[in-house]
Amino acid sequence: MTPQQLYDTIKQAFPKSEVASICYTSRDCLRNGFCSNQQAGKVIDFDAVKEEAYKGVTPTPASVDAVCVSSEDAPAFVFVELKGWKQYIDKIYYQKQTPQEKASGYNLAGKLSDSQHLCMKLAGDRDLFLHMPVRFLLVTDINVDSNGIDAFQYMLNQLGQTSSYLYSECMSEARKCLESEIYIDRDYISCKDFDRYLCSSGTGK
Repeated sequence: MTPQQLYDTIKQAFPKSEVASICYTSRDCLRNGFCSNQQAGKVIDFDAVKEEAYKGVTPTPASVDAVCVSSEDAPAFVFVELKGWKQYIDKIYYQKQTPQEKASGYNLAGKLSDSQHLCMKLAGDRDLFLHMPVRFLLVTDINVDSNGIDAFQYMLNQLGQTSSYLYSECMSEARKCLESEIYIDRDYISCKDFDRYLCSSGTGK
């Protein structure tokens, strides 16, 4: 089975699971409204797939937020997890967790493993990913570039000189979590770059 065939199998089994963009899988964006950088590449809301597939099952397995297919010459099946830092930084004085503690609770490996098992169940193939190219994409709502602090529009003025350090620490802890838990091809990007990344690096449908 190819990555595209797997995507189509999931979409056929759960026809309402495909959404207009990655933005529609973000609770914060759905609750607070979409920004001017709303993305347009369609993805499958995999949380919705999991909830339907495991209805009545307790405890419910974990899952990534979305799945999609790369647009490169040799497509890959892409597991996408969204993790926001904007609200955390904006309300830093009210936070009870350090950036390290927040990132340590991501459970990326567990979400990837449970999501792969659900895909194998839906495809009826235990060897589904034996030869299929797979990627993991961690997506955040802040700029992950080294100079991203310069473009960060939500930085609290009262943080003063500590804001740059805090911003860098949030990015660093998330990246360390990704690299320590996920051993397949992986990357860490800003949500506003999602569509462009999918087209240029081959991680999108």
